[in-house]
Amino acid sequence: MIVLKDIGRFEELPEIAMHIYNGNLPALHAALEAGWDIEEGIVLSKRITLSPLDLALVSQRMEVVKLLVEHGVNLNDHHNPAFLQAVRYCKEDMVRYIVEQGAELDKLTATGSDAYSQAYYGNKKNIPLIHELGLDIKLHGGPVLRQAASDHDLRTLTYLLDQGADINYNKPDRVYPYQATPLTVAARMGNMAMVKFLIEHGADVTLAEKDGERPYTIAVSNKDKAMADYLKALEPADFHNVENKKYELKKFNLTDELVSFLTGDKLRLELAQNEYEIRYIDFFTLTDTIQMKIGKQKLLRLSADIDNYSDLQLVWNPKKKGIIGCYDVEHQTYEDLCSFTEFLVQPEVYLIKFLEGEL
Repeated sequence: MIVLKDIGRFEELPEIAMHIYNGNLPALHAALEAGWDIEEGIVLSKRITLSPLDLALVSQRMEVVKLLVEHGVNLNDHHNPAFLQAVRYCKEDMVRYIVEQGAELDKLTATGSDAYSQAYYGNKKNIPLIHELGLDIKLHGGPVLRQAASDHDLRTLTYLLDQGADINYNKPDRVYPYQATPLTVAARMGNMAMVKFLIEHGADVTLAEKDGERPYTIAVSNKDKAMADYLKALEPADFHNVENKKYELKKFNLTDELVSFLTGDKLRLELAQNEYEIRYIDFFTLTDTIQMKIGKQKLLRLSADIDNYSDLQLVWNPKKKGIIGCYDVEHQTYEDLCSFTEFLVQPEVYLIKFLEGEL
């Protein structure tokens, strides 16, 4: 059985691939003389094709890499830069060699991943090496710092922070399209130790994600009272002042009934038994409601949690004269439901209509 790191396991490889894997230089020289195209991918299975250089790097065959370089292999292929493969799969000597031969440091994978991310998911020991070689960690270390916070990887996190990576990094990517920060990621995972670590190292507790969620409201949604209390104590007092919030929300034209409900002490709405097994809805307090935007539409998020449907959010629609709506975060769909008065009477009816596409 031939194991190629995280790429796959193979009973056998094509002949040229075996020569590369075994470092058989005489056979490779013969192949070159016979016209072997060193840029042509080698099909290993129905779903896996590797370039000769990729295979040499993954197999850590320095002598084969040198042979390919001597024959002009492209180290900076737009779709498959050699430096990214090297920092993921290779040791320091290989990484230094390909850089000396002209491999560029700031290339990205097809999915937008850079060298620091590749090293993080492969050989973490290469992260300091990448920094030493000149790829600015302040500009490029953010995605890894955020992921390290998610993984509770204090060693990597501490190194990145010591080198100046942005503790409040929040650029969207495929994993975190909603502009999460390391702190909101840690809060969402319920990792109190990481939340405290980040705050002690300068994380901004007030920095919100794209949909308005901030660490405190995430803790509230997660019903993590200890974390919510800790974060609330660190936020500006104005964030939790009812009169300030009422003034801030004037533009939303909230009804007296809704304000009374959200400032009351019964924020859980119990639902009648239903086929979707939605037992309750927990609402935010008025001060914890979240201003959000769907396209150009401004809405106010009212629900902290809908039982068994964490991707659904009840929202107030100021343009529809007292209508509440429902937003599906996963599918990014929104529909008006009914007035708040009507919803309180039969909440399960309107939620089921939304789930079944009847609105």
